[in-house]
Amino acid sequence: MKRANSNFLRRFPLAIALLGNTLAAGQAGEVEQKFLGEGVTARVGGYRPIRAEMDQEASIVQVAPEGLVKPGYGKLILGDRSWAFVIDQPEEGPNRLWIDTNGDGDLTNDPQATWEPREQGELTMYTGGSKIDLGGGDLGKINCYRFDPKDPRRAPLANTLLWYADFGYEYAFEIDGQKLQTFSAGSLESDSTLPIDRDGNGEVSRNYEMVAMGKPFNFTGSTMVLEVKEGKLSLRKADEELPQLPLPPDLRLGKSALPFAATDLDGQAIEFPKQYAGKLVMLDFWATWCGPCIAELPNVKKAYDDWHKEGFEILGISFDQEGQEEKVREFLKDRELPWTQVYEGKGWDTKLGAQYDVSGIPFVLLVDGDSGQILGTSKELRGEKLTDFIAEKLKEKKGGQ
Repeated sequence: MKRANSNFLRRFPLAIALLGNTLAAGQAGEVEQKFLGEGVTARVGGYRPIRAEMDQEASIVQVAPEGLVKPGYGKLILGDRSWAFVIDQPEEGPNRLWIDTNGDGDLTNDPQATWEPREQGELTMYTGGSKIDLGGGDLGKINCYRFDPKDPRRAPLANTLLWYADFGYEYAFEIDGQKLQTFSAGSLESDSTLPIDRDGNGEVSRNYEMVAMGKPFNFTGSTMVLEVKEGKLSLRKADEELPQLPLPPDLRLGKSALPFAATDLDGQAIEFPKQYAGKLVMLDFWATWCGPCIAELPNVKKAYDDWHKEGFEILGISFDQEGQEEKVREFLKDRELPWTQVYEGKGWDTKLGAQYDVSGIPFVLLVDGDSGQILGTSKELRGEKLTDFIAEKLKEKKGGQ
């Protein structure tokens, strides 16, 4: 479960990597911008859906398709521009989608939008898209989807088309001799948040690699500000100096876990990973309100029951809020979770969560208590095969016996 109050979830998502182009070094305002008509969603690794309600009159278009049975009209709105659309949704037969991609009021002279059904039990979801004219010769791909209006779980979306931009921009700039590149889905806004993949590992840390528009940051030694001016990204020297932010922790397989001292729910001191010498320990960052965490509990409990006596331990780090200690204790008792737990009562501001750069839970790592080496990450430690993975690593630790 991703951090619900993160700026990252409220803005267009972005991704970043090292750039090989040569740019003028360190000059404020020098940002290279390139339009990308499609494929940005895959590059940024996510999207922010925009709601388009079908609450308009048929008069928003001048020419409508013939043979409409049960049409719903709406507008796709992006900044100060909009494009009319209609979804025909007859009781019998497939739905159809038209988008006024060239914005001339005629829904019959545009490229046909794709609109394909996906059966989900007794319900049908539709997905598709088209390309919209952004002006200046730029055509941008958009993706659309709609849940079945009869879906009781999504009743508020019964009259809604959801869509997002697959087009966007690539930005490149240089600070202190380091060349950086970022991609934005859609267009930049004054309150956008930009990620900077400073360590070039293809992932973006919300704690160490995010830049808020108009806010100073120091990733390379100089304190800079990124701003939107007339729809374009600009870079300038900040008026204040900030200390250089350290790089995110490297928590890949084979790397060393970060040692820490803490106190568990019973008031006992914890020295991690020192006190787990001779064992394997799984760090489990979780919360009582985290649905995916709870869904994983059967797999975690089975692994613990199977291998605890052989040297497998779990150390839980709760992301529950202040004043929830009794709730956490009751949860552990009801679910019969006997392993050690740390509760700071700080939610997403949990100290250990910040140390380990946790921005989504469940977040798990398997660590060798002797070497401190990371033996498993979420990729290996989720699902029904968890117990088999623990068995394999315990066998390796005991020399293959």
